[in-house]
Amino acid sequence: MFLRNAYRRRSFYALGFACSAVLVAGLVFFGRLAGQPDPASSAPVLGIEAPFDARLQHALSRIADANLPFVVGVSHKGGPIRVQEFGVLDEDWIDPETMQIDINSVTKTVTAVMAAKLVDEGKVRFDETLSEIFPDVPDDKAGITLHQLLTHSAGFVEAVGDDEEPIGRQDFLARAFRSKLLSIPGQTYTYSNVGYGLIAAIIELRSTKTYEEYLQQDILSGLGFENTGYLSTYDETRSIRTKSGQGIWEASWGGHTPSWNLIGNGGLISTVPEMLRFRRAVLEGKIVRPETLAAIHTAHIAEDDDAVSHYGYGLVVQDINGIGRVYWHDGGNDLFSVQWGDYADQCDLIFVAGLDDDLGNAFEAMQIIETYLYGRKDG
Repeated sequence: MFLRNAYRRRSFYALGFACSAVLVAGLVFFGRLAGQPDPASSAPVLGIEAPFDARLQHALSRIADANLPFVVGVSHKGGPIRVQEFGVLDEDWIDPETMQIDINSVTKTVTAVMAAKLVDEGKVRFDETLSEIFPDVPDDKAGITLHQLLTHSAGFVEAVGDDEEPIGRQDFLARAFRSKLLSIPGQTYTYSNVGYGLIAAIIELRSTKTYEEYLQQDILSGLGFENTGYLSTYDETRSIRTKSGQGIWEASWGGHTPSWNLIGNGGLISTVPEMLRFRRAVLEGKIVRPETLAAIHTAHIAEDDDAVSHYGYGLVVQDINGIGRVYWHDGGNDLFSVQWGDYADQCDLIFVAGLDDDLGNAFEAMQIIETYLYGRKDG
């Protein structure tokens, strides 16, 4: 029996991706505690005509009032990164700018960029099929394309094992190819960690490097990144910790090197400033070509029957009344949670990462930020 599949999308709520950044990391919603006010409704909302810094401070004050354990980094319209922490995270000795966080399913955002880079290098095609990449692919999966894996439309199940299980690439591939498809490839959005694990395997086969080597040598090289990766960059002394004191090594990876139920779909570590710089580098054309970025941002497939949001490559594409075009992704593993949103029309980026427990998760924290920053109302 599989105990837990950790790295999953948590919601269909709107967030974004665009030309600059408001980066917010480490937010957890506190209002569900008995006797505590809801930070998203306990103070008046400033009008959108108010200065940005005033609206942002108003939002962050709701976090401070509730004494929530957050680290907040902010960059508006490409400005300097400002970092602030709250609650118990403000009481530890770790510098919020260097605290390592589990980016959970936002790993898929990174993996999609890596696959797109491989396409730019001519080492794989978006329309290339599994039968062209792997030997002995069963007939029902032979025609599945990289595009379908990237858009969660290949039909694979969400998981073929527990995140903490030590399993190698070949065993993972064997399980994935034995699994029963949930839908006809290319027809239906079906969120799948397995699909992104297969993308990670494609990256390794076609780059002839490990996933982490390709990330650090071909994607992040020259950009000043020191904390984004798996084991090679992990520092236990700077890891975000669960309420019981577990770091990412134990809480997310199971106390060993991350294995193939995680590689490419979850468990990647980073810091608040590095995730912001990664997004900027992608947008500025430092990693993939403009036409490839356009493919990443394309609304390829509806996530549900109402078509409120669509999935691109490693991110959600959504239009929100009063806010405009946004790109986003979230994730959680019942211990940590994360969500980023790039508000393209506002030129703001928001990144939320922290605990995922009975107090709440990153998705709910984003509701607070959207309420006070943009005056968003439910619906």
